Amino acid sequence: MTKTVVVLGAGMAGLPISHYLLSHTTTSVPDLRVILVNPSDEFYWNLASVRAVVPGQLSEDKYLWSIPKLFAKYPSDKFEFLAGKAETLSPDSNSVVVALNDGSKRSIDYHTVIIATGSDSKDGMPWKTVGTSQQTRAALAKLQQGIKDAKSIVVGGAGTTGVEFAGELGTVYAKAGTKAVTIISADTLPLESRVMESTRSTAKSELERLNVKFIAGAKITNVTEAGGQQVLELTKKDGSKTALKTDLFVPTFGMVLNTQFAPRDMLDAQGQLQQDKYLRAPKYKNVFVLGDAGNLEAKQAAMLENQIRHLAKQFDSYFKSGQVEEYKFDPSKVMLGISIGSGRGTGQVGTWKPFSLIMWFMKSRHLGTDKAMDIAAGLRTFGGKW
Repeated sequence: MTKTVVVLGAGMAGLPISHYLLSHTTTSVPDLRVILVNPSDEFYWNLASVRAVVPGQLSEDKYLWSIPKLFAKYPSDKFEFLAGKAETLSPDSNSVVVALNDGSKRSIDYHTVIIATGSDSKDGMPWKTVGTSQQTRAALAKLQQGIKDAKSIVVGGAGTTGVEFAGELGTVYAKAGTKAVTIISADTLPLESRVMESTRSTAKSELERLNVKFIAGAKITNVTEAGGQQVLELTKKDGSKTALKTDLFVPTFGMVLNTQFAPRDMLDAQGQLQQDKYLRAPKYKNVFVLGDAGNLEAKQAAMLENQIRHLAKQFDSYFKSGQVEEYKFDPSKVMLGISIGSGRGTGQVGTWKPFSLIMWFMKSRHLGTDKAMDIAAGLRTFGGKW
């Protein structure tokens, strides 16, 4: 009897795990069939989005690939791609309803479902996929044009995306004095509070070396337009307000979890899918959760890599006996790599802050685009070959 595996989401988790099932697991489980569901028919290497949005820095073939073409090597009776998104998951009956991009719906009965739907960036920003392929391309083009036309740019939010994006703008424009670049942080230093102060301080000093202005301790509480510019209302912790004018305001904060299709009792208070120590949804041994959609780990690429590799190792025993090993991790350990333009970087591995040269070599040079094509083709993960 055919074992149908539905993979919801074809991003950094869903695409490689689908490849693994088809290229490795089908050898020992010949009756396996994979259905991959994703709103966009293109795989978007969004780790490079902070550079891709800067005009002239990356060609599309470095970060966008056709999903049907990537999977064309697999037999049609083993694989099917559906352009759409999950509408209703019914884990008690092992079925999911998919709303297809053409307006129709399809109900699928599954043996196993892997949820890797991740999250979207707020305000339709292309830090992640924006709906369909056409919508993602349009969002990229709009931001690229806005950056090209602006003489002053304000980056809202100083998390990982904000710091990396400001670093790209600093490298290309602010350092040369061709555009004024400012980054706004709600805290006194960039990055999350759980990151070491030395790493956060390095990020700030590296941005300032690129002539990026850092405004600390302020939140953007309103955005209006006047005289062809955007006017930002900045509110400090003491409640005082100031106004800042700019040609282009680019928000980098906030995310919207793609978990609305799941039953409410599968979600936590933040709307994340609950995960047990086996990367499964509690109560459902055939529902696995990977990446941003889940609540087990921080939403970082290093953690996602570990989850993908762990689950891949479980497939043979899972499909034969239902047994999987516990996923072991250290919730207090911070694994973070930050690019600050193409020439510098910082980060944290546990309690160690790598030298900038190491981060340049590991991340800032290419933002993973030197590996992305092989990952898209299923030949490896970010950490190396399967």
